[in-house]
Amino acid sequence: MNQKQKHKDFPGNLIKIKLIEDEIEYAKSQLQQHNTGHIHTAIGWMEHRLNQLKGIEDDE
Repeated sequence: MNQKQKHKDFPGNLIKIKLIEDEIEYAKSQLQQHNTGHIHTAIGWMEHRLNQLKGIEDDE
């Protein structure tokens, strides 16, 4: 079983996925016009991690 398959099939990832989705939603609600670059960075990282857990390759 390859690394991607392990991530995709692990049942505990369903909980992680839900938590990360909730955190992304909350982080997006905190965005403002100025001084929230760190939140944008965090959202990007969480979206990347979410894709890893779902077995989706990022466009890089």
